[in-house]
Amino acid sequence: MADAASCTTIGPGNSGSFVSLDNAISAACFGGNDTNQINASFSLFGKTGWMLADKNDDSAVGSPITFTATGPINGDDGGDWGVVDWAGRTTGDVVITLKPGHGFGAFLVDTDYFSGTWLATKGLSHASIYYRGVTPVPLPAGGILLLSALAGLGFARYRRT
Repeated sequence: MADAASCTTIGPGNSGSFVSLDNAISAACFGGNDTNQINASFSLFGKTGWMLADKNDDSAVGSPITFTATGPINGDDGGDWGVVDWAGRTTGDVVITLKPGHGFGAFLVDTDYFSGTWLATKGLSHASIYYRGVTPVPLPAGGILLLSALAGLGFARYRRT
């Protein structure tokens, strides 16, 4: 099992919460709501291009990475976390966020592990999984030529009729 990473969320007054996640490489805490802030241009751990994969209080139909049914569970201040599969993103970056109170903790996870434990000093509002999008594989130049040749043949056939 990899080490746990932890930080204290930012909130008004003394409303921050200590959060910790097992099998995490690094942690960063913020104020506000992760689902309102994290998007493709938001920088986490020096990287942008983040996409929401799953939120534990939302259905994850067609999502590439999903939480298991065992947690994290909203309202709890600790428990287990697990994912069904990293969906082939074991070479990519994955972040799990925990949002208790007025802020959230973001954890860059070690994708060699599919589960672990988490802690917070306040009850959990929700947990989310974000991943960095996979760079699309470019279509080879030969494929583009093939498509243009097929279009040309189709046009020639159309002109003959």
